[in-house]
Amino acid sequence: MKKRCATSIRTLFFCVCAYFCLFSCATPEKPLAQLNWSPAPAPAPPIQTTSVESQKSDAFPEWAQAYFAGGLRGVERLYAFRNAYVFIKENKGSNEAALTQWALHFSVEREFSRMVAKRVQNRLERNVKTYPDYEYGAFFENAVKAFSDAHYERAVKLDDFWFERLISIEDGVEVNRREFLFLIIVVIEKKTLVNQINAIFSSVPLIPEPTNAQLNVISHVKNTFFTGF
Repeated sequence: MKKRCATSIRTLFFCVCAYFCLFSCATPEKPLAQLNWSPAPAPAPPIQTTSVESQKSDAFPEWAQAYFAGGLRGVERLYAFRNAYVFIKENKGSNEAALTQWALHFSVEREFSRMVAKRVQNRLERNVKTYPDYEYGAFFENAVKAFSDAHYERAVKLDDFWFERLISIEDGVEVNRREFLFLIIVVIEKKTLVNQINAIFSSVPLIPEPTNAQLNVISHVKNTFFTGF
């Protein structure tokens, strides 16, 4: 009786081992391609070849170099502008005479309100996740209009610069296009502009009345507005 039990146990053991061997053989391994998968490479950036043909002076001024390297933030990081907000107006085209007249008759009083309004609009848009009109309500449009209509004091045109460039290749296509690019830099003391912006914000009408959620967004952006402005 004990012999038969021992035999049965050995038989059961071998059956179980055989079952697991068969099961492991029947289960396919993951394809190697899945283990080594990687996303497709990003497309190469468009190719553009540009050369400077002529320019206003022998060398690019420091503010122009900083602007092309890092935008307005690059200029404002220069020591000379540590206490100022910088605005740069661009104009380009093939008619040098017309662009020269534009730069000659540039009016800070006429143009600066639009420059500030555009920068305010960009700042408000960066603070939302969906659509500005949805998150701010009518406050967004009312604010942009208020800043466009406002009068700003103590902003000054500091300098201007132009150069002629030859764009040989644009987006990988040969174009050989000549154009002039004119830049005008306008500066204003930070404290002066901060005070004026805060005063304009307080005058923006809340009509139609925002929802509670929109009021929260408006309050938040007012409190943090100059971070990243």
